[in-house]
Amino acid sequence: MKRFIELAIVLALYASATSSQELDSTTTARIELARASIVTVKVLDQQNETISHAAGFLVRKDLIATDLQLDRSSHVQVVSKAGAIRVIYSGHYFLPYVLVETQTEISPLSLGDSERVALNDPVYMLSDSGKIVSGRVTGFTTLKNTRAFSMSLSVDANNDGAPVFDRHGQVIGIAFKSSDGQSAGLAWPSELLATLKHLGEPGVGVGRGDGPQFGVSPPPTNTETPSTSGVDTRPVRLSSPAPRYTEAARANGTQGSVLMRVLVGEDGTVKSVRVTRGLPDGLTEQAIEVARQTKFKPAMKDGKPVPLWVGLEISFNLR
Repeated sequence: MKRFIELAIVLALYASATSSQELDSTTTARIELARASIVTVKVLDQQNETISHAAGFLVRKDLIATDLQLDRSSHVQVVSKAGAIRVIYSGHYFLPYVLVETQTEISPLSLGDSERVALNDPVYMLSDSGKIVSGRVTGFTTLKNTRAFSMSLSVDANNDGAPVFDRHGQVIGIAFKSSDGQSAGLAWPSELLATLKHLGEPGVGVGRGDGPQFGVSPPPTNTETPSTSGVDTRPVRLSSPAPRYTEAARANGTQGSVLMRVLVGEDGTVKSVRVTRGLPDGLTEQAIEVARQTKFKPAMKDGKPVPLWVGLEISFNLR
């Protein structure tokens, strides 16, 4: 037993050392610079007293992602390292967000590819003291129809909503606390942040309707993956069958939208589907079927078609 314990300690120390060594000077500097983009988001009461708070960070010069429960009635305050940031409004799309006055001095963080995150991959966060702390991806779970990952780094009220970095210094997730508050930390994938980045672009609304509509009125049809994808043109939806209501959905008056991420192949067909928000009464399954039959003009790079993940929304409305 003593040998087993000693071996476990050695392995733990080795894993920690290996994780630290994987960060080169360039990556370390990139994570250090990310401090300026991390903010504190507060929900205030009528007396301007803080009700709840969480971390957040810029994914666009005027858009902050966080893990704080927000809607259009929330009285929100955002504080950066340099001081208060003027809030325009807040809401919830794929994740809670705060739209703010465009920041000229603060750069949005670079997003990595969460699709490639694997078990035992190293992950990094900035601690309260400002140090870079390292951990590992310990597993995957499905929450709200989204594939989140767990990690050996703890998440509390101070770093809930903070960015999680990979070994290249890119953001691969947004940290959030486990429901019991005792388990290891969790992270929503950066693919949700990538979709959130395009909030307000033509065809992209605010999702659940609990925030003011901006952009144009048609529902989202396709959304670009992170700008790091480097494609010349995004996929364009060409055709898709009409979604079909199930008897249970009609009987229960179920309405709304199913949000998905789909992999559009080089031939314009959908190769894979991941649901990020579903509906009951069999409507999620119907939406997946529609997605699989949807045809796209594929993404192009250097004159050649390339595969790319995009967002897709299928709406169900009783008339």
